[in-house]
Amino acid sequence: MLCWNRNIFSLLLVLVVFATSLQGQDSSSTNFGKNIYRKSWSLGFKVHTSGIGGEFRQEKFVTATQKNFWNIDVSNIKHIKEQKSFNQGQEESNIVYGKLNSFYQIRAGVGQQKVQFKKLVIRGVQISSTVNVALTAGWLKPVFVEVQVGDLNENPTPSLEQYDPYAHSYERISARGPWLAGVGSSKLVPGASAKFALNFEFSPEEDEIKALEAGVILDGFIDPIPLMAFNRQYNVFFNVYVSFLFGRKTYL
Repeated sequence: MLCWNRNIFSLLLVLVVFATSLQGQDSSSTNFGKNIYRKSWSLGFKVHTSGIGGEFRQEKFVTATQKNFWNIDVSNIKHIKEQKSFNQGQEESNIVYGKLNSFYQIRAGVGQQKVQFKKLVIRGVQISSTVNVALTAGWLKPVFVEVQVGDLNENPTPSLEQYDPYAHSYERISARGPWLAGVGSSKLVPGASAKFALNFEFSPEEDEIKALEAGVILDGFIDPIPLMAFNRQYNVFFNVYVSFLFGRKTYL
């Protein structure tokens, strides 16, 4: 299994290098109806099967039906077995029991979008295919919890500690620690990703971008990512996502 994961990670790196070489191709102006656009930008909010995220794209038209882009993507990845629990009636301090780390990732990549079906009317929908590969920096942040030290029946002392599933029983955890508590113990995990999607652009204005995008993302990291205690650790993640994009086309 480890060998298979490493082969996928190597394939993702090859795709990144190949797509970067495509970005070096010369681009030209694009004619949509009566207007000529050379560039565009868009912002997006994404929901995927393991979390949420956001994205910025800077795009450059190559032809009337194709554009290359670079993008920055930020998202998190949650374990499928994460489930909040409420201890000792403290609803404001919900805890994900067994969670070892929070995991966030920043992707910096290049891609290409190509129109497959043009709009037939002004208020129609244009369907495009999108391919994107990226290098990824994964950020692994340990989870801290407030535990009760001493006899639980005789005024135990609260202590903020990094969660240890072998040392911290459920009864001794009274609250989730502050989000910033684990920043100093964080770890960076490099990786790569590949994405394929269909983009449905529906803006009635020619110079605006409003689109829904649905697709799949494959992320690979050089090390397994420990998210939950007593569960298998993976370094390859497959997710389905839907995002909403909005932006604008420009002449310059």
